[in-house]
Amino acid sequence: MEILQANRSPRQSMRKQHIAFHAGQTYRVQSLGGDQRIADRLAQMGILPGMEFTIVRIGPMGNPFELTTNSGQSIALRNTEVEALNCQLLSLPLLATFPDTQQYRISAINGSPRYQQKMKGLGLKPGLIIRVEATRPYEIRILEDDKQLRLGQAEAQLLILQPVDIDA
Repeated sequence: MEILQANRSPRQSMRKQHIAFHAGQTYRVQSLGGDQRIADRLAQMGILPGMEFTIVRIGPMGNPFELTTNSGQSIALRNTEVEALNCQLLSLPLLATFPDTQQYRISAINGSPRYQQKMKGLGLKPGLIIRVEATRPYEIRILEDDKQLRLGQAEAQLLILQPVDIDA
């Protein structure tokens, strides 16, 4: 699969973007896609437009996907079923991002209270707008005060971001 391209809006569907899927990403279903057979199967499982789901984990070789819905239901889907969905990306961990011009809003800092306090001490808090400048280690720039931070992989997994539409 291709990665999320900088010149594509995060509001485009997964089918059009062919983005790389990662555990921790949250999506909102916009439509069940064009394949009627797959759409019927998804609807029978309760996957309907407007519902939100988070990717919990992806099996070896990219199949199956374990998802949790906003109602708490756990679902396993085949790769082809997930790719058939037209969805809006709502949030993703820093770990799933790539360096580009895309801006992100910090929506949550997961982890222990001690870890959250550490992130607060570094100047990270929900609501801040950042840009990813490098990965492994993860370098981010806080756009508010032009401060650059370097985070490790474990820290990147706990920092949850929302794409910001800079054209709006």
